[in-house]
Amino acid sequence: MRLAWIAGVLHALAGSTLLFLTLHPLRDALAAPELELLKIGAAWQAFQGLALMIVATATNARRAAALMAIGPLISMAMLSYIAFTGHRPPVIVAVPIGGAIATIGWIALLFAAPAGRKEAGG
Repeated sequence: MRLAWIAGVLHALAGSTLLFLTLHPLRDALAAPELELLKIGAAWQAFQGLALMIVATATNARRAAALMAIGPLISMAMLSYIAFTGHRPPVIVAVPIGGAIATIGWIALLFAAPAGRKEAGG
């Protein structure tokens, strides 16, 4: 679960940094819709990172943690590309796919055992 912890820290760091940048330096550099898109995505990424750190310390949910790490990575890569370039490529479907992957990770937590116990559902 060390990798899950590291992924959580990196997501929280990236999300909070992007959120800060939208409040100050990027405020004048991006159009309002792109700025709002980046704010929402960054807040979601930071939240997912914090949740992933909790999952890494409180459960043995390796599969759930992997899904919770991969989902925001996919979504935020595409959201950042859209926000910084203004281009909406055909692979924009990666945004909801990343969100769905993260949601599946949250659902997988329903079957996770607390830390110290053998995992029941995987």
